[in-house]
Amino acid sequence: MKRPAFSRASRRTSLVLALALLIMILLAGTVWAAWGSLAAPLYRGLFALRTDVEATATPTRTPRPVTATPVPAAVDLAIVFPTATPLPTATPVATPLPDDTDALPGWLVDIVASYGMDPDRRFIVVDLASQQMFVWDPGQPLRVMPVSTGDESRGYRTLAWYGLVGEYWGTFNSFGVYADEGWYLFEDAGTILIHGAPYRVVDGEKVYEDMGALGAYPASRGCIRLTPEDARWFTEWQPHGVPIVILPKDEGAGG
Repeated sequence: MKRPAFSRASRRTSLVLALALLIMILLAGTVWAAWGSLAAPLYRGLFALRTDVEATATPTRTPRPVTATPVPAAVDLAIVFPTATPLPTATPVATPLPDDTDALPGWLVDIVASYGMDPDRRFIVVDLASQQMFVWDPGQPLRVMPVSTGDESRGYRTLAWYGLVGEYWGTFNSFGVYADEGWYLFEDAGTILIHGAPYRVVDGEKVYEDMGALGAYPASRGCIRLTPEDARWFTEWQPHGVPIVILPKDEGAGG
């Protein structure tokens, strides 16, 4: 029996296939080895990055400590008002007439009639001759107040005048001194007021001037001065609009 014979072409084909398969196996191994050498560092880097991210704590803001708003301490404020300096001499005060205190003296009745004033209403009479002021309020004792008027020896005067008491001026400053409880009368060489005795403020206290002149002799620049006590009483009496007569020197009780 005759054995089949393989052709050269068949053997060549088989050899080429085997060689191709070997080459593919070698290439596959080479690629795999190369991929492993490249992938390993990449995996390690990714793993390390993830680990770092997970291990790193997210920073948080630390709240500032809360401090209480400072509250200013309470302060007691005391207002101290100056007090009048005691005077070395006794202050003259108004005194009612010794008898018939609820009736007018005869000479004053004549004055009231001559100026057409109503004795049943309030009125004021200033007697330049005796340096006194008479305040009449029906049903009340006649009040007599020592005054000091314009000093003619120094070129000042208090005019004889009839009118109504004007507006309240309160405390004012004139010629370097103060005076309290001012009430407006009229204009002459200057403004004529009824007011308390003048004073200066020394070390926060009132030091009155010419207190000895009240009820004794003229010492003002034309105004009618009262003691501080009588000035306060006069303001409390509310003289605004009350008729007032300033008598000439020859018509009053001392004339």
